[in-house]
Amino acid sequence: MTPRGTARVAAALVALLAPPLAAGPVEVYREGPRFCPRDRPADAPPISEADAITRARALLPPEACGASRFVDGCDASAEFSLDTWRVYLHQYKLRGTTHDWAGLTHSYVILDRVGNCHANIPGTEVGAPR
Repeated sequence: MTPRGTARVAAALVALLAPPLAAGPVEVYREGPRFCPRDRPADAPPISEADAITRARALLPPEACGASRFVDGCDASAEFSLDTWRVYLHQYKLRGTTHDWAGLTHSYVILDRVGNCHANIPGTEVGAPR
């Protein structure tokens, strides 16, 4: 192929690939009975903060909180407001005794007061444009 032909092919590839690459990540909720069940009756007893964190962890993909080569676990923080639990889970890698979040992802799980899922929102993946 001539240099001019190579340049044309390269230009065509850039024109083809640039729009999808520039679009960035697509936000997707985790749905369905595995990731966002709504199976508890409204008159069930309210769940505690510890229950909310346990339920939120159970609704993540199995590999989300490690242990793996890159992830040792997930830190969790829960807040109860407006009759819902908002649970923030962030992956960490142990560096000595420190939970290092650098380069790892997070999720939000929103539960009603009895533990039914309102939303299971994965964080922006590592390397995605911000």
